[in-house]
Amino acid sequence: MEQNKKYLAACFTVLLFFFHNSFCLAGQKELNTSFCITQFKNGAINWTTGTITATGKASVEDNTKISHKSVPGSARADANRHIIEILKQLIINNSLSVGKYASSNDIIMAGIEKTARDAVITRQYYTSALSVEILIETSIFGGFLQLLLPEKIRQIPQINIEQPQKKITADNSYTGLIIDARKLGIEPVLNPVIISEQGDDIYSANFISREFAVQNGVCRYYCNMDQALKDDRIGSHPLIIKGLRNAGKQNTAIIVSMSDYLILEKTTERHTFLKECRVIIVKD
Repeated sequence: MEQNKKYLAACFTVLLFFFHNSFCLAGQKELNTSFCITQFKNGAINWTTGTITATGKASVEDNTKISHKSVPGSARADANRHIIEILKQLIINNSLSVGKYASSNDIIMAGIEKTARDAVITRQYYTSALSVEILIETSIFGGFLQLLLPEKIRQIPQINIEQPQKKITADNSYTGLIIDARKLGIEPVLNPVIISEQGDDIYSANFISREFAVQNGVCRYYCNMDQALKDDRIGSHPLIIKGLRNAGKQNTAIIVSMSDYLILEKTTERHTFLKECRVIIVKD
């Protein structure tokens, strides 16, 4: 009988170890891909998919004021706080962070808190001491971007709604834009700006329709060119432009050559794919 108890205890310990490591790996699995991910102390943002994950922990031992029944709720509240911390650290453009913007705008702060509350639990793990660890996930797309994107990004009316998508690829026209920003040391922002060497706007609020920016992001970031080329967002024949250097506060603007700028200027279909945010930035 004693041997059976020891065996069961050993099995229980192994199972706890297995599930705990599975929980941790679930939160880290995206790191093994070509996605662009920024890690924070208690979570991460995936700039390729637009998802934010955060962990939360709670136990009776850590807080004697809570009961065993309220531990899961306390863990969720902890995860919510971490989501809010991550959201506030994101950069909109130049040196303007979400937190700085929200500090003077109660509506923005309320929107950030709602984004945290709307996060879904993707993993929940109980230890033998009845402490709880959870992993929650939410998206920066939709309501969050609606609040954060500049007002000058407005709805652009359809130029030619009768032109089928297939026609774009049939005549070898460009279907999207890839900015190769590798070796520039850029960090992802919510509203990137791309300009020419002489300061001409290539991609900014003037070219973007708010509908597409809110639903899919102003652009998508990749850390692998091969994977970027496979993304449906930029179609089967994207125009690829090399970034030369950075500019602006915190080097968030990407500068491209005048020759590449002129190529884009001669591309009449740019009005469509820029308006629809069919843009990818590839970084290290």
